[in-house]
This record gives sequence, structure tokens and C-alpha cells, in this order.
Amino acid sequence: MDKDLMWFFDDPPEDYKKFRKEAQLIEQEYLEQRVLLRDAESDLRAEPQNENLQAKVKYLQKRIKSLEEKAPWLISGQLKEFDLWGVPH
Repeated sequence: MDKDLMWFFDDPPEDYKKFRKEAQLIEQEYLEQRVLLRDAESDLRAEPQNENLQAKVKYLQKRIKSLEEKAPWLISGQLKEFDLWGVPH
């Protein structure tokens, strides 16, 4: 492999490190919210008339949508790192 293409793996730039730190927090929160939503939806299927569960599901859906709008790479299928620091083509 061309040694020039390996620069990224040797010493990540500071802006990349900062992005990854911030992105990791968002990704962790997103995963936690998705798990909570999955569980709440499961509980709601068992008790469809439970208003507390209905409210919880709506809240979690709204929170997840907000995170997806804030960080569109969560659902894009494209790594944001590649867009920002990928090898130019």
C-alpha cells in the first residue's frame, strides 16, 4: 500500500480526536435511547392502553429524531470521518 495513504493512521490530527470524542458521546446516547425505545415498545405491545408507556415511547421517538437531526451520520450509512478526513479522490 502507498505509504502516503497511511498518514492518517500514524498520528490522528487534533480536530479528528476532538470530533471522535464528541461523536462518541452522541453515538453512546443514541444507542442508549434506541435500547430504551426498543424496551418501551415491547412493554407497550404487552400493555397497549398504558398511557405512561405511550408517553414514554413518544418521548423516546422524539429524542431519537432530535439526535438524528443533530448528527445525521447516525443513520446515513456513511462514516462522518470519511467525509471529513478520508483520502481525497
